[in-house]
Amino acid sequence: MRVVLILLLLAGTARADDDVLWRTYAALRNDVFSKLRPPFDDSGFTHDNVASLRRTRDGITFGGGFMHRWITSRVDDRRWDQLELIAIAERAWPHLELSGRAGPTFGGNFGGRKMQNAWHELSGTGSTLDEGLQARYADDRSTGILAGGRARSAWMFAGRVLSFEGAGSVDTQLSVGAGVSSVEAAATGSAITRHVVLHVELAAAAIDVVDPQLALPGGYGEGLQLAWRAGIQFKWSRFAVGYQYRANEGGSGEPLGVVSFESRR
Repeated sequence: MRVVLILLLLAGTARADDDVLWRTYAALRNDVFSKLRPPFDDSGFTHDNVASLRRTRDGITFGGGFMHRWITSRVDDRRWDQLELIAIAERAWPHLELSGRAGPTFGGNFGGRKMQNAWHELSGTGSTLDEGLQARYADDRSTGILAGGRARSAWMFAGRVLSFEGAGSVDTQLSVGAGVSSVEAAATGSAITRHVVLHVELAAAAIDVVDPQLALPGGYGEGLQLAWRAGIQFKWSRFAVGYQYRANEGGSGEPLGVVSFESRR
């Protein structure tokens, strides 16, 4: 979580030329954010820390980011962390966006147990280590590399106060040695005003789990998976705050709620 805060500080202090855009994105995804009231089921896909920093100039974007995911077993005391560090490249045209990403992916103990224990002590939304929080990592770590790409086509129907956007996308990822390989197709509809964006997305994905520890009971599900997502974003000046509900995250059969922060400069 410290890295997320550092990226937000960098976004606030980064200075850019007139034709350069800096974009910082940070998000917390958690089981708790997908439910309105207790009891909270904080097993399976429990929490993600996500952040990225991008720089756009002359229509070309370069940057980097990371995802740190905590997965806990629903049937015993096993757990596993997934860590991805990626470089990002993007190019946009009027109705088409292409992007690529690549970097190392890891599995093992990367502090998820301690951070989840601290979160549960602070929030009271789950068991602590003294109360039975899943604590057992496998003895070894997995190390691999991933490469992926995304193509997105969108069409805007603009109005004076309210606009609509329809979009379709295909995302592919190949992982070797660790992580997850996948192919996903999605269709998205958005309603847009000056300060508010609402969106709904339907997706179908084929998932192959390269690191078997990521397929703990409650973790990633393999094969064909269907999902839907819905969210809202509030924009003001160069900042945005959003919430998204993500059903059947990663084929796990359970949802995650996402609270996100974004700045442009």
